Amino acid sequence: MPPVSAPQPSRIRQVPEAQPVDTVRTVLRRDIADILRDNLPALSMVPREKVYDRVMDDPTLLHQAFQLFRARPELFKHVVLTQQRLFPASDGDALWCGRTLAEIIALVVRAAARRYFKKRLSGPKPKPLPMPKIGLWQGIAISLGLAEPPKRPKRKHWPSPAEKLYTAIRDFLQFEWQVPLIPAYAALSPHLVTKLGDKLLDFRDPLKLQVLADHTAETALVDGKVPLLLDTAERLITPSGDTINAEVLWNVCQKMRMAALFPGYDVGEMRKAVSLVAATSPAALKHLMPVLGDDIRRFTLYLFTAYGTFGPARYRQVLGVNGQTWVVEAMAQRIAREPPLTGTHEQWKETIESWLDSAIATLDADDEKKADMRGALTQTKSDDLSLSRPTGEGGRNGAG
Repeated sequence: MPPVSAPQPSRIRQVPEAQPVDTVRTVLRRDIADILRDNLPALSMVPREKVYDRVMDDPTLLHQAFQLFRARPELFKHVVLTQQRLFPASDGDALWCGRTLAEIIALVVRAAARRYFKKRLSGPKPKPLPMPKIGLWQGIAISLGLAEPPKRPKRKHWPSPAEKLYTAIRDFLQFEWQVPLIPAYAALSPHLVTKLGDKLLDFRDPLKLQVLADHTAETALVDGKVPLLLDTAERLITPSGDTINAEVLWNVCQKMRMAALFPGYDVGEMRKAVSLVAATSPAALKHLMPVLGDDIRRFTLYLFTAYGTFGPARYRQVLGVNGQTWVVEAMAQRIAREPPLTGTHEQWKETIESWLDSAIATLDADDEKKADMRGALTQTKSDDLSLSRPTGEGGRNGAG
């Protein structure tokens, strides 16, 4: 490493620049591990010498480590340094080890993925090959020291499932946002990863990656088609353009495992729900498609959650052929104003239920109250908080 005039920070342990990977590993195991242990509660009781391995073995902890690095860079300012002994201004800046910050991030993500794949996809350990049989005269020669005893034959190395997947995906593991996706990546086939290539980076939703792990979805992608659960809600609509195809809707429900999201729904109840949801009025579809139609899963789960929340009779009352269009319009306005759904399908359902709670009270309201009820129906949580928050003297409604 070329000499510099500035004094070296005491926390940096110098490692030859000719071995940048070893340099990175040394800093991660010592300096970075100490910072993480002191600032992440989940690591406070972990022995210092085991922090690095604990973090690298757990994508959740590694994600928290990256979040800490981005949120509190001052903790790392004496460890993560450029060749000018400054904290990097961007991920493209070269660090004192000779690699850019982006390259270091990629190295860490790849190492974590390799560990995870090896742990989850290792498979049974092959049994050693049997020792060669020894004949009578060979045995005598060996006993007299006239011949060497046979050695156990070595099994030819075949790449394990973990090695095959890592080889296929390695060049596409580049960014810290991929760390939470590592468990989902582990379910993909090497063939699909190779087929997707750079397009793999378009999938940032673990739920969509789970869809790709399905054999039928993989086959569709390989054939150049869009898998059902990765399509838009237009896939559900009949050629006439104003009703839902019940057969396609049933297929979506099966692939989404909708029955697991609604405990107590047996096959008969699910078929009843599919039949009623498929009869959603064209007017309701007209209002809901613009705000939900970009994702077939979101659209389907919203309608089924409405069915579960309202019940069959009220679902017909609101979303049926002669339904209350003004309520559906207000529901669509509420969806449009809320942030995008995140998390698992269970979390999606819980969020949608919170949206629909305010719709229940509107269904039996008197005509005079409907204007006020409609305002309540379209109000988001953020609006509720801002209205209930007391204003200070310097606020917009204050005395000043």
